[in-house]
Amino acid sequence: MKMKNHPLVKAYRKFVANRTPHAIGFIGQPDAGKSSLINQLLPKAKAYTGVHTDATLTAQSYIYPEYGELVDFPGVGTEEITLAQYKKIIKASDIQQFYYILSSKIRETDMDLIKYLAKEGKEIHFVYNKVDALIDVNRTESSELLRHTKNTELKVMLRGVLNEHQDYLFTSALSGEGIEGLSEQIRQQMTMMYDEYLKHYQSEEMKESYLNYKVNAVFPKLFTPALKEVLSHQNYTILERTIRSHFRVEADDVYDRFHHWPSIEKNVREIEEQGSSLMKMMDMTKMIQMVRSAFKLKSINPIQAVFSSLFEAGMAQALPAVQGMIHYTNDMKAVAKYILDQSTPLYR
Repeated sequence: MKMKNHPLVKAYRKFVANRTPHAIGFIGQPDAGKSSLINQLLPKAKAYTGVHTDATLTAQSYIYPEYGELVDFPGVGTEEITLAQYKKIIKASDIQQFYYILSSKIRETDMDLIKYLAKEGKEIHFVYNKVDALIDVNRTESSELLRHTKNTELKVMLRGVLNEHQDYLFTSALSGEGIEGLSEQIRQQMTMMYDEYLKHYQSEEMKESYLNYKVNAVFPKLFTPALKEVLSHQNYTILERTIRSHFRVEADDVYDRFHHWPSIEKNVREIEEQGSSLMKMMDMTKMIQMVRSAFKLKSINPIQAVFSSLFEAGMAQALPAVQGMIHYTNDMKAVAKYILDQSTPLYR
């Protein structure tokens, strides 16, 4: 089987990435050059830049090679976005690592957001961009002394806010100064995040979590009012197709795993041969509990409603079919597990 582009594998990669750090945010002053820095780091990004005002009004994501994203946030303190709205954007992003970009002195709005990031436990690095414009008009202070002054200002402003002292990483998107150092630092961070992604991807706990999530999500598609009619006609093809499609499993995948064709009808026959009288005697409460236990379900309301409908219609004899559905769902879960075990964790 070709696992690299298998739809199940693609979905699992996304599932793992969404539960693993995979993005770095660029945040800071309007017109500080956030987008320009991203364009230097990722020449293919083509992040939108402006001249006099902040050009980014929403968070824009740009793919980082191999793994992860760089996210360009709007400028802090613009009229378009309030501080409260900005905090909501940060919270929704679920990003843990940020580069705070400045090109002038730290303002009150900057401090408000820096304090919020620190309170939320975010990792913050500070970049002073446009360092080529950091010039003493009186020409009495050298470039080194000006940078030292900026670092001192940063240290004073962040006292009591961050536990560790930080210096600026000085850059210039115009001249290219400091870009190599910034690029290397981000590369190391992305490498660490990718290592964490690989660890999660290959863990049995993550696979089980994903497959249980798929199992729980399939029931609303099966236990519908239409189930009564399907079971009354004993035509399970639609149910099988729905379960396979939900797990993103194809017919060839099933055959590769079992070397035969599992079916709900076959499961039903085996169940009836093994103990049809016991199944017919089982009351609705016990049957619901069996379904709940089989898949470790937290909510049973949709199932209970359908079972009630079946019993009210005098269809207690359909219960073996329900158990056959459970067996078939477990079969497809096993096929999905087999595919994931054979897959590669390449992010893209």
